Amino acid sequence: MKIRLEAPGLVMQAELKNEALSEVIALIQRHRVEEPSLPMEQSAVPINNQIEDKESAVRTYLAKHSPAEVLNLLKWETYPEKILVLGACHEARGNGEGWRSADMDKLFAEAKEAPPANFPRDIRNAIKNGDIRPVTPRTYAVSRTGWNKLADAFTEEGLI
Repeated sequence: MKIRLEAPGLVMQAELKNEALSEVIALIQRHRVEEPSLPMEQSAVPINNQIEDKESAVRTYLAKHSPAEVLNLLKWETYPEKILVLGACHEARGNGEGWRSADMDKLFAEAKEAPPANFPRDIRNAIKNGDIRPVTPRTYAVSRTGWNKLADAFTEEGLI
């Protein structure tokens, strides 16, 4: 069983033993914040499902297209944006979270793009923008903000 905790300034993931399930459920039930109800037409599809559906659509698209094709379609020019796209490509191909600068070098080469001359600066800017989040000091993943940014760009381009 996997669990993910997100709070301002904190993201934790862990694999838990199955025996912890009842304690996790009890904790959630005791401390859940009830969301205000929405009018019926707005609540037909929960917001979280809409977000997950968009992310899923982006992942599906990225898995079927080359990094070069995606970069050409979006026409994003800055390295932090390109890192977001290529990191999402990496994750969409089933490689999971936790990619490194070496993975980016391979993806930049595959996309026939010059890699950033100063990767630490550019990844720092992508993190500052909220598009990328650190998993460990040298591994990274696309954040929820990054997936939303990609979904908005794909929607605008009519790709999803």
